[in-house]
Amino acid sequence: MNRAEQAATLRILGQYKRLVLLGKARLPLAVARRLVGPDCAYHLYFRHGPATRLETPRRRRRRR
Repeated sequence: MNRAEQAATLRILGQYKRLVLLGKARLPLAVARRLVGPDCAYHLYFRHGPATRLETPRRRRRRR
C-alpha cells in the first residue's frame, strides 16, 4: 500500500469515526469501540448506557 492509499484509508476511517460519534451510523457497541479507539469510546457509553431519567416514564403521584 502506498502513501496515497494509506491517506485515503485514514480519511475514510476518520469520516466513519465522526459519523459514529455523532450517532448517525449505528453499529454494535463492540464494533464502534474498535473503530473510534479508547480515547473516544467513553462517548459511546452515554449513547448505549442505561436510559436517562428523562426517558423513563413518570410515576403517578398518590393522592392523600
